[in-house]
Amino acid sequence: MLNKAYETESFTLRSAGPVPVDGKFIVQTFGVDKVKIKTYEAVTRLLKSEDMAGQPGGEHTSASYQRLPYLTTGGEQIFGGTEIEKPVFEDNHELER
Repeated sequence: MLNKAYETESFTLRSAGPVPVDGKFIVQTFGVDKVKIKTYEAVTRLLKSEDMAGQPGGEHTSASYQRLPYLTTGGEQIFGGTEIEKPVFEDNHELER
């Protein structure tokens, strides 16, 4: 599947410290950081420096590729890899659906 991404999402909980309530501890949450991860089995296009966070308009925090021992019929090199986008904060209320 050339240039087709498998997309997954990772969530990191944002919370305050545990608070004792009636002899138990409760963690108060106030949102999550959602990160989109794209994994490619085979891709011919790699991200450029300007696609990375810290550059104007950059939307990715990291990318990792491995060159595969194949070429397309047009002679292009093929890579497998992962691209990770910048985290997006979501309020708890947006998660309660």
